[in-house]
Amino acid sequence: MKTISIKQIVRTFLLAGCISFTSCVGDLDVDPIDPNLNISFDQNANLAKIYAGLAITGNKGPDGESDIADTDEGASGLMRMMFNMNELPTDEAICAWSSDADVYPLNFTNFSSSNGVVLNMFNRLYIQIAQVNNFLINTADKTDEATVTQRAEVRFIRALDYYYLLDLYGNVTFVDETTGIGSYVPERIVRADLYAYVEKELKEIESSMKEPRQNLYGRADKAAVWMLLSRLYLNAEVYTGTAQWSAAAEYAKKVMDAGYTLESNYGDMFKADNNTSNEMILPICYDGTYTRSWSGLFFIASFISGDMSSLSNFGTKEAWGGNRARVALIKKFATDGDLSKTTDERASFWTTGRTLEITKPTEFTEGYSITKFKNITKSGTIGSDPNQQFPDMDFPLFRLAEANLTFAEATLRANGDKQAALTAINALRTRAKATQITASDLTLDFILDEKAREFYFEAQRRTDLIRYNQFTSNYTWDWKGNTANGTSVSSHYTLYPIPSAQLTANSNLIQNPGY
Repeated sequence: MKTISIKQIVRTFLLAGCISFTSCVGDLDVDPIDPNLNISFDQNANLAKIYAGLAITGNKGPDGESDIADTDEGASGLMRMMFNMNELPTDEAICAWSSDADVYPLNFTNFSSSNGVVLNMFNRLYIQIAQVNNFLINTADKTDEATVTQRAEVRFIRALDYYYLLDLYGNVTFVDETTGIGSYVPERIVRADLYAYVEKELKEIESSMKEPRQNLYGRADKAAVWMLLSRLYLNAEVYTGTAQWSAAAEYAKKVMDAGYTLESNYGDMFKADNNTSNEMILPICYDGTYTRSWSGLFFIASFISGDMSSLSNFGTKEAWGGNRARVALIKKFATDGDLSKTTDERASFWTTGRTLEITKPTEFTEGYSITKFKNITKSGTIGSDPNQQFPDMDFPLFRLAEANLTFAEATLRANGDKQAALTAINALRTRAKATQITASDLTLDFILDEKAREFYFEAQRRTDLIRYNQFTSNYTWDWKGNTANGTSVSSHYTLYPIPSAQLTANSNLIQNPGY
């Protein structure tokens, strides 16, 4: 369906069905499938695997030759775990799958070091880091322009992986292309030092990245570097104790001035042909024919239920329906929960046969269903999979709207140009057909709510609530702490635990406080 892009590279990789890398993964107890294949290094195939690792879970799609052994491959994809870890413990999403002993407790901000999602995310990130390190080792002596760019891109992916590690787990282990392999046991790095490393990496690779909008679709460029830097700086006070609001605003503004434009229709940003959107800065690419996964956008698209006429309305026959909206999210659009009172087109919910209130989290019809993601093109064509199962839409890992919101929040916190911040917010509200706000309306709390309205179910909410000091206390929502009206939870939940399997495998690791 889609033109020249990383998806075609991924397809080539999937057809090849092989990859070569050596690393310290075994010492991290990740247990990859045959990590020391004795075949020649294929630079393009390895690059493809690094990008593909953002979307798929093994060397075949949607399953087979899994990257991580002894786990449910379908549940081990990066996007699916990002959603579960960053949405379910928040005021946005709740999941009815009580039979899943790893996912269901996340609803209530309740997780332990033996949780399978916590372990698989840790392993997934380090597998990607190992693949990047291997790529850098095998291309160290090459100085041609294409390789220089590729090396910068894979360093970006590694920086992204480490960003998630410092955000989710805090103090972890550190490996790069210069550290040992085989019998080497990785050293522990504290959160502030890992923050400094990610910042340094991103600044070092910036000049080697392609200019904004000049790389192939699906591959990182300078704007992706600026987006990750702005996200890093926005949360700097959480990670290091020192705020970096001006830097966050500066890099967000670089993205805003890089030639991207907001999609004119908010809903088109989440359709099967969203690869054509000029708002997209860096996607995780999926394709109903060539890039198939039980995680990712397949998982997101399955949030609908069978009573919603799924194929004609949403372009997929899959309708798992377990994930729904919490009352707190709905009330961001209408304070009394009555969505008929809002003009905001971002309010994409199915209310027929649903209740607003959730009295029993395991009941699939309690809580509105999410209709934001549709495997249908702007012209109404269903995605490319002839079985109408695997979707074509890409996940917008970075999109322009985030730069607007980061710029507004960071500018306000830094006592900068409030009118510029207001303009950035109102651009999003104009696109959504929501009421314009005035300077007196523009507060930090308003921006936090606006972030929910713009980015719900896009795997960012936990980080936002922690930055506002509202994740564990100072704000409650339905079923927080496993009580119907919500309650505060222990502050140690702002970090996930280091998985117990990793503590056993590496004596250099130390468990996070409270676990």
